[in-house]
Amino acid sequence: MTCNIRRNYMVEHTLRLPVFSRIRPDLIFNKGDNIEIFVFPKLRPTRCSWELRRELFSAAFLKGAGEPCMDQSVRINIPSEKLIPGFYEVRVTIHATANVKEEEYTVFGYCVDEMPLIDSRPADFEEFWTRAKTMAAKVPLNSAETLIREMTDVEISAYNIENASIPEDIYPEHKKTEKVKLYKVQFDSYGGLKIHAWLAVPAGGGKFPGLLVLPGAGCTQVPAPVEHARHGYAALMIQIHGMDVDLDHYEDVQDYLKYRGGRIEDEYYYKVYLACTQAVRYLASRPEVDVHHLAACGGSQGGQLAIITAALCPEIKAAVSSICYYGYWPYRDMAETLNSEKSDGMKIACPPFNRNDSRQNALSYFDPFNFAPSVHASIIMSASMCDKTSPSTTICAIYRRLTCKHKELHWSPGTNHDIMIAFERRAWDWLDAELKVNQ
Repeated sequence: MTCNIRRNYMVEHTLRLPVFSRIRPDLIFNKGDNIEIFVFPKLRPTRCSWELRRELFSAAFLKGAGEPCMDQSVRINIPSEKLIPGFYEVRVTIHATANVKEEEYTVFGYCVDEMPLIDSRPADFEEFWTRAKTMAAKVPLNSAETLIREMTDVEISAYNIENASIPEDIYPEHKKTEKVKLYKVQFDSYGGLKIHAWLAVPAGGGKFPGLLVLPGAGCTQVPAPVEHARHGYAALMIQIHGMDVDLDHYEDVQDYLKYRGGRIEDEYYYKVYLACTQAVRYLASRPEVDVHHLAACGGSQGGQLAIITAALCPEIKAAVSSICYYGYWPYRDMAETLNSEKSDGMKIACPPFNRNDSRQNALSYFDPFNFAPSVHASIIMSASMCDKTSPSTTICAIYRRLTCKHKELHWSPGTNHDIMIAFERRAWDWLDAELKVNQ
């Protein structure tokens, strides 16, 4: 559901190290827990050393030795009294011989619900985005659709593995149809931006729940959401940069993924966020869509945009956000600053925020952390715990900031910015339940 980059399916995963804990399988430890982590190296371990640092920090504040075990794992014990609430990276060096060694890392959480969070939400945040959304809603859709083809179950399976970066049949028990219709569509958005998209709907009559599928970072082709339609949804997959969905070549986009710190309306993501609201308008306008059952989903940048869209569009009833990108910027900025000072950061529990800093001020208007309190839709999230792109600290901060009644967060220990098949299957069942599909 949340894989949204056009490429072949890669069967290998991005596991950093096989790790587990008998006490906390998700590696999220509570006060009073014995923080014991087992690491499975590729080599036969003879000895092990480890260093501990806060997530995203370069300087270690604690070191120790691991113990080789009978099952060829290494046991690491972390003294919890040395920790403050948050997430930590354990760097391990495992020796097989005097000259042959293996170096890797894993991440765990400690008392994460007590991690202090800085409130960087601007005083005019709601007013600012309400005004922006009102302006965008005045732009006529001027939509156009072209039927590309109908696709069978066999064709969808082949397309998935060749183009959509998912297995042929990711959750066969959940499929609702074996034939879908695929369209190319376009519609106008704020600031002269023309949004191009794929629309996939189950073949046959009736109305279907609508699902906005949001892309990962980059400027490239996006896959057609035919798998989403096979699960019974009318699915819209947008290309956010005002370019077609299947060009042979894409130019780099100026100022994308950058914040200049000038006028908020001139930042790149301003038009992107408003394009997401326009996409919801377009999806709701389709005769095949049940407007009372709308949802959004995405991974990485798409996970970020799913939360933003749910906050800006109250008609969205549920959202799936996997490995949410670009969140909780005060922490990221703090880590970057203290790394330049070679500080381990252990004396600053809560990141600072400076409203007078033009870049930090601009970021605060786009941070999903600040959109989270405005989300009324149900939310399910996932996190890869060894993820440098979408760190556990930032995802946890966004999740804790959500005030919606129904929310879930699923951890994937030892993995790095990856799709989790178990989460994808869980998300399909969860989305049906939240939208009351087939009830």
